[in-house]
Amino acid sequence: MRFKLLLLLCLLLGTGLWLSTSVQGSDNEEQSSVAQLEAQLPQAKGREKGEILTELVEAYRDNNPPLSLEYAQQALSSFAKYPDEKRHITVLNNMAWAHITLGQYEQAQARTNQSQALSKEVDYKRGLYVSVTMQGIIYWRTADYQSALKNFEQALEIAKEQQDTRGIANTTNYIAIIHQTLGEPKKALEYFQSAFEMQQQIGEEKSIAVSLNNLANIHGTSGNYSLALDYQLKSLTIRERINDVPGLAQVLGNIGLTYFYLEDYDMALSYLQRALGYYETLQDKLGIAEMLTNLGAVHQRKHQFDAALHQYQSALALAQELDDVAMMSRIKIDIASAYIELGDADLAQEYAEPALQKIINLKIIPLQANALLVSAKIAKLKGETTQAIHLTNRSIEVATDVEDKRMVRDAYQYLYQIYKDRGDLAQALYYLELFKQVNDEMFNSESDQRVAFLLSHFEAEKREQQIKLLQADQSLKRKEIEQQRYTRNVWIASLCASFAFILLFVNRMHQNKINRSLNENIKSQRELIQAVAHEFRAPLARVQLAFDMLEDSLVADNTKLLSTKINDGLTELEKLIKEALDFIQLENKSRALHTSELKIGNMLSRLLESHVDLYPDIHFELTEKGPQPCVVQADSHQLNRAVSNIVRNAARFAETQVQVTLNNLSQHYEICIEDDGPGIPVAERQRVIEPFVRLDLSRCRDSGGVGLGLALAKKISEAHGGKLIVGSSTLGGAKLTIRCPKKPPPTSNS
Repeated sequence: MRFKLLLLLCLLLGTGLWLSTSVQGSDNEEQSSVAQLEAQLPQAKGREKGEILTELVEAYRDNNPPLSLEYAQQALSSFAKYPDEKRHITVLNNMAWAHITLGQYEQAQARTNQSQALSKEVDYKRGLYVSVTMQGIIYWRTADYQSALKNFEQALEIAKEQQDTRGIANTTNYIAIIHQTLGEPKKALEYFQSAFEMQQQIGEEKSIAVSLNNLANIHGTSGNYSLALDYQLKSLTIRERINDVPGLAQVLGNIGLTYFYLEDYDMALSYLQRALGYYETLQDKLGIAEMLTNLGAVHQRKHQFDAALHQYQSALALAQELDDVAMMSRIKIDIASAYIELGDADLAQEYAEPALQKIINLKIIPLQANALLVSAKIAKLKGETTQAIHLTNRSIEVATDVEDKRMVRDAYQYLYQIYKDRGDLAQALYYLELFKQVNDEMFNSESDQRVAFLLSHFEAEKREQQIKLLQADQSLKRKEIEQQRYTRNVWIASLCASFAFILLFVNRMHQNKINRSLNENIKSQRELIQAVAHEFRAPLARVQLAFDMLEDSLVADNTKLLSTKINDGLTELEKLIKEALDFIQLENKSRALHTSELKIGNMLSRLLESHVDLYPDIHFELTEKGPQPCVVQADSHQLNRAVSNIVRNAARFAETQVQVTLNNLSQHYEICIEDDGPGIPVAERQRVIEPFVRLDLSRCRDSGGVGLGLALAKKISEAHGGKLIVGSSTLGGAKLTIRCPKKPPPTSNS
């Protein structure tokens, strides 16, 4: 979605460049070089001075707006003494555009009002057309899209009345931009295509370059990035040939964005930095803000978050200086997405919440889908899964309305992740299938359009060759026609073969990915079954051995001992089955919490007293921090069980002491259990809290446990809306922390 809005904003930067021909007066078509004009200026007098100043205003308007405004003030002084209404109107319109470039919208509005009044007074339709168009651009920049559309439609009527093909094409393009901004891609594409056809008829290179870039943008917003890149590179070639500096800045920025979405971040940085240099030369604050935002996005994708946030904040400062509400909202959404990746939900919400509301108020439809998805990610980060699902579904609805398949695809992928994390595998599989379906549609659509694009260009080259053949000798023409026919057949055959190869390759890669995933799942299930079988086999073996011994020796003195061994083995087997069953129920969320008011300090004190006799060589210590007593809503049985599992684990590995700390914080509480044992290696800290995992690979029973104690503690913590954190202790051993909110989330039986 960022691609859509950034390209729309860059689009306006480029389309405004069409005004370089639109704002010129009809009586100054022959111009001298800028150096010659500046050399003639000191000696010029009367109306001649006004003519030279007008040409200088036009010459510097795009490349040096401040200098253009200086010459414009001199021109206005000259017109006060020697009136020249048409040039006066031309200078006012050029001043308006220079002010727009510098983000000075109030000054630009004042100049267009003066131009309109003077144009109506002298009945100068060309000047009226340009001033009305300029006002539409001002409204577009200030996010008043309906007023902008009204002005552009008025300008279109003036151009049609004057039969001005260039003006009709330019205004048609502006109308397309507004429709794209309002989330109406089909209307936008119709207007863009119509404008491009008219520009081709006119044959002006600069206008054709802009039209190519517009078509690239519309394809880019629908996810056809390779096709967009082809159009952009053609536009870049024309702009370099005619040395169009503002146009170069715009198209380089767009190419950088295309490489960004093709995930070639080094190329994206290269083009975006070049574009930023041009915008800084032009002193175009809006363009600078755009490029800074784009660079921030690239750094974010490269996980360079400090650099990304620095670029975003610089762009936000410029947007606030320009009072560009739409840009400020979009940048805040980008900042929120960065904080989401950093895991800071509160800061992300601080930026995203007001931005989303502003986007909804301004009815910037294309931005809403991304803003809603970012809000959904914040909700999930805060543990509000139901709200996250609701916001993601709203994002899908908006993205579907504006036909943004990429956004729909990303939203389906996120729903798949949510349901997968919740353990709802049926729903997760459903959304995974939808994600794959949209992704395949995007690939097929891009492939089809790519083939059509290549065939269209091939036919154009073919017609050009035919024109050349008509000018050659008859015999040579026959040979060239045969060669052309052969080349065409080879090209089409190669294209078809390449297309078939690509489809087969992608299908093979997709199938391999599925196979790897299935193999990993099968391997994981096999390992789990083997682990469970191993654990169950030990107590059963002892029972079997006891029975064998009972059969061999029925001496009365041994009967009680063998009976005890059998009972111990059966008791251990029963305990193992109970722990496995409890873990499965917690994993599937099928066991509801029975919460009540619980004083954590009292519970911990009793628990440690019960362990003193079990581990006489270990010193147990309880420390309580914060306001006491610490009273929470929790399932006392389950929470006691989780802490007991961790304390027993710490006592088994401790050398001399186990320290338990209760931290009573404002919104949540922490129970930290530390020991002075050997600790847990960093590489094993995530694995040690998985079911049936024990760091003792021999699986010896002497150290106690079956590998479910810490896994159960983790699941109980999560059931209370919290988590279990594994770290290192200042005592030298391991530190395990249960962190939970004081009020657990509501639960329901599945």
